[in-house]
Amino acid sequence: MKNQLSWMSTLNFKSFVRYVAGDSTPCSPLAKVGFLGGVLGAALISLPALAQVNQATITAILGRDQEVFIQDQTAQENDSANLGEEVRTEAARAQLSFNTGAAGRMTENSSVLVGQCIEVEQGTVIASGPANGCIAGFAVGVQGTIYVMRADAGGIGSIFVLEGQVRLASQDNPNDPNALVINAGQKIPRLTRGLALQNLVIEQLSQGEYEQIITGPLFQGYPQPLAGQEKIQQICDRLYGKSCVAVGSKLPQIEDGTPVRGLW
Repeated sequence: MKNQLSWMSTLNFKSFVRYVAGDSTPCSPLAKVGFLGGVLGAALISLPALAQVNQATITAILGRDQEVFIQDQTAQENDSANLGEEVRTEAARAQLSFNTGAAGRMTENSSVLVGQCIEVEQGTVIASGPANGCIAGFAVGVQGTIYVMRADAGGIGSIFVLEGQVRLASQDNPNDPNALVINAGQKIPRLTRGLALQNLVIEQLSQGEYEQIITGPLFQGYPQPLAGQEKIQQICDRLYGKSCVAVGSKLPQIEDGTPVRGLW
């Protein structure tokens, strides 16, 4: 686990991409190329191969046609976003396959940046497999974990771990020996930039919260199960007993037949 989060120590990738695109202090093309080569060279040296997310391919779209975008251009299934590019949904959901072998899904009105991690800018994203995350100024280090990241329009983030374990640290100090460990069935409900680790609160997910996630839009309607989905059912049963609902099943209903809907 020692170098698990070292991939975030080199740069804030979104700011870097904007710099290279010319949104910062003007410089010559050669200077930009030199800057790019130097920073990316350092990044590639320090990044564990397992965690280098540099491509995301859209493998499924659910919802309205032409409502998934790469760099604001309408995207279709099998289109790919490369390093530094944004994937965004409007009135549609999308499933992604990452070059690391991990998989992910996005709810409607979500956006992520492919930047050596899955950087959630807005909305809700689930990741399964070897794909580190970034949210609200924090680095999420994983090894085969299934977890959910959510960011609202105000930049406040949340993390929910469904299976496995993640280590959370500031992007400014990703190798912090005091990184928080969040286990399956736990969440951090509020992340804001600049908040110190010692001020973060780890809470247990209630059975209702866990079931809202696994019966919600991250799991409903997809033609194929999410990679590792069977592990989620095992964890749910272990945490809450055999009464846990099936992953991807219909939402539970109240007495008048109305689906019970939460934040998912």
